[in-house]
This record gives sequence, structure tokens and C-alpha cells, in this order.
Amino acid sequence: MNKLSQAFISTVIVADLLAVVYFGGSYILTGSILPSHEGAEAKTIVPGAEEAATATAGEPKAAEPAFDLASYVADPVKGEKVAAKCKACHSFDNGGANKTGPNMWNIVNAPVGHMEGYSYSSALMAKKAEIGTWDETKLYAFLEAPKEYIPGTKMQFNGIKNPAERADLVAWLKTLK
Repeated sequence: MNKLSQAFISTVIVADLLAVVYFGGSYILTGSILPSHEGAEAKTIVPGAEEAATATAGEPKAAEPAFDLASYVADPVKGEKVAAKCKACHSFDNGGANKTGPNMWNIVNAPVGHMEGYSYSSALMAKKAEIGTWDETKLYAFLEAPKEYIPGTKMQFNGIKNPAERADLVAWLKTLK
């Protein structure tokens, strides 16, 4: 193999590794490889797909039952796996360091803004009295859409939309004592 072929192969390998790191990091941080374009119209990529979609559009869909948090038995083991989405910005160890976000050890029932040495957003601090403590219900609501729950929060994560995953995560956070 000549030097030109070796250089080309090396370049391809490096490009592949960078792609894996980029898309893997995107998945870990957001739970999705593709960017979210909320409010954007869907575009037809496959020819004929639009016709197929409109043909079935008139048929009523069977409504899925609403998620019932009261009857769901949350699984902390699953919750620990969901927490992988959070580990880029938060630590979960007793005495762990603050990262981009504060350490989450013993967060359930802790007062809002309790982590000493962490610089919370002014938006969160303004809601501190209203929220009071991070009980299970408030954590569950916050984790669905942090930027809607506390407009102006520093937290850039879009939230965990799946209600079962949120319940599992809160159940796991309860074990961190």
C-alpha cells in the first residue's frame, strides 16, 4: 500500500470516529440523534409517502389510554438507565462535584437551590419560594420540560417526554440518600 492510500484510509477512520462521538454525544445529551424542530412542518422525504399518509388520515386512530402515574409502579433500575441522559451535566455520587448542573445526590425532598457552591440561575432562585422542595411531583413535572417549568433556567435539556421514564428516574433519584 502506498502512502496516499494509507493517508486516505486514516482520514476515513478518523472521520468515522468523529461521527460516532458526535452522534453518540447528541444521543446521550438529548436522547435523540436527530435535532428537534418543534413546530416545523414535516417534509416528505420518500416519494409517495404523502399520498399513503393522507389515505389513512381519514381513519380514526384508537386512542391510547392516558398514562396513569398513580397506578404505575416505577422501576429504579430502569431509572438509573434513564439517568445516563443526565450524566453529561450532573453527578449523582454522595459528595460528587457539581458539573454544568448541580450534583443530584439526595435531591428528592431537598430545598430548591440547596447545593452549596453551585451558581443557580436567577430564574430558579426566583421560583425557590414557590417550589419550596423538590418532592416527587415537582421533580416529575420539571423533568418533563425544564424550560417550561422554570422559564429562564440554565438547564438546556429539553426534558424526558416519556412519562414512565420520568417516573422511573424519580424512583431512582429517591434511592440516592
